[in-house]
Amino acid sequence: MWELEIKILALTAMYFVGWFLFEKVCVKLWNRFTHKEKEITREKRNKVIPLATVTPMDQTWRYIRGLKSPDWRIRRISCVQLGERRGTAVVEALIEALDDSREEVSLAAGEALAKIGDPAAIDALARHCSNLERHSGRTYESYRAA
Repeated sequence: MWELEIKILALTAMYFVGWFLFEKVCVKLWNRFTHKEKEITREKRNKVIPLATVTPMDQTWRYIRGLKSPDWRIRRISCVQLGERRGTAVVEALIEALDDSREEVSLAAGEALAKIGDPAAIDALARHCSNLERHSGRTYESYRAA
């Protein structure tokens, strides 16, 4: 019984491989005789878009500008992306983003600065954490008194 199944599988595979090769050979011959092969390659060559026009290699300044966006989601994404980059401009922009009005943005900026690990970033994070502790302590006490 197994031999019959193996024969069926082998014949099926040979059929599909044979048909595939037959189709490829016939298409190549047809294109050669009708001179369409050169036209196809020219069309393909014209459709290729240079990679540099699609995506710039370094988008650091775009993300720094994104920190000034009115949409908090863009600011948060910019903080996350800047955490993958280095440089004084990046660190300074993220330090400014620590004081963002949205908590999600300031947390993302803090995580990005912690990821970068620059000494100026560490000092700014320490100051920001102490401000948060003072603010959360006052809030908790006022909540508890009410």
